[in-house]
Amino acid sequence: MRVDEPVRPTRREAVTLAATALVGGAAVAVTGCRGPARAEPAAPTLATLAERYTRLALQLARHQPSLIEVWLGPTEWNDGARAPVPTLKTGTAALVGDLARVATPASGDDRTRLRYLRGQAAALDAAAARLLGEGQPFADEALRSLGHAPPPRDAAALDALRRELAAALPPGPGTLAERHAAFRRAHAVPPERVEQVFSAAVAWCREAARPFLPLPPGETLTTRAADEAGWAAFSRPAGPLASELWVSHRGGADAAQVLQLAAHEGTPGHHAQHTLATAGLVEARGWFERQLTPSFGPHRLLAEGAAEAGADVLLPLATRERVCAELLMPAAGQAPSGAARLVRVERLAAGLGEEVAHIARDYLDSSQAAAAMTDRLRDEALVLDPGGMLSFIEKQRVKVLAYPLGRRLVQDALDQVPAGPARWHRFAAISTTLTLGE
Repeated sequence: MRVDEPVRPTRREAVTLAATALVGGAAVAVTGCRGPARAEPAAPTLATLAERYTRLALQLARHQPSLIEVWLGPTEWNDGARAPVPTLKTGTAALVGDLARVATPASGDDRTRLRYLRGQAAALDAAAARLLGEGQPFADEALRSLGHAPPPRDAAALDALRRELAAALPPGPGTLAERHAAFRRAHAVPPERVEQVFSAAVAWCREAARPFLPLPPGETLTTRAADEAGWAAFSRPAGPLASELWVSHRGGADAAQVLQLAAHEGTPGHHAQHTLATAGLVEARGWFERQLTPSFGPHRLLAEGAAEAGADVLLPLATRERVCAELLMPAAGQAPSGAARLVRVERLAAGLGEEVAHIARDYLDSSQAAAAMTDRLRDEALVLDPGGMLSFIEKQRVKVLAYPLGRRLVQDALDQVPAGPARWHRFAAISTTLTLGE
């Protein structure tokens, strides 16, 4: 071989380089004669790593569409041939490693962006592993997919919560689950009034939050009623500064639940998260990865947690009672005199969300029969549709932790600052970045 003759890669090397390019990894240039000296590749920038994460997520979602709710970025990023899952798994593992090697900035925007990308990349790698058939215990999967382990079960606290709920319900025959279900059915908003009540609740929350959580100029949201995917309500980005909020006609929600749903899906919940991220991160800082709305990772955990905790900040118990009595129950054609009990029952029952997560872990980590788990969801967690919840657990697995664990994490972060403007400022930072900071 002449000294000046270029070295051509072997067939195996060529295939490796092509696969590396497909998943966005860093390729090592082949130059000169073979020998020990090789040029070190340049350290990837955060923007490069963010693009690799986004493209890998879009590619993996071709195999599992539920990974991504919305992509508002360039359509061509989602074009081209579909890559096989093993190749994508190689890419996600490489991305996790490259992000781990990035020196953590002392402070500032880059530190926040790196924290977000590290968590999301680890979760994406876990999703790829699951598509390849890898199984893990519930706690390990939660740590890998959400960045946090599930909390231990506090049996005494859950029993106390059920006793409080039993005392709050009207006296009557039957088990606690039967009494609770009868109460909720008796106070359900009539199906023909659900959209009207939900729209009124969304509008009230929007105006009440405006002085504390200013949203970008030009943001819009619309409300619609439908029956889709078994959700009582959900929010979906409809543009850079727009959201569509959907509520189920058949959900059987009462006025207190509708108010919670409105705050969670609208403002200060998911609509606020979407528009704040668009204005503050995508447009102001060029963080194009936030044009992606993933349903996995710490993003999902903190999005649901911030939506829950934000509703609590905006709607203390007395405020919930007043809004239900003065606005929502009259709109539902119901007497407002029962607002205090309605709100108390709804809040106590919501506190049993952690029990749902514990039952999910028992079910997914064991061979217990589905019927037994359905009974536990009904009797211990007071779930009104235990069969639907079990189906959700089977499909979403550790994502069932997003509501109770996410709320606890965000609330703990908010409790570190005094109530008032400082707490709202902290809440806005969490809702925008979907990280907890230091």
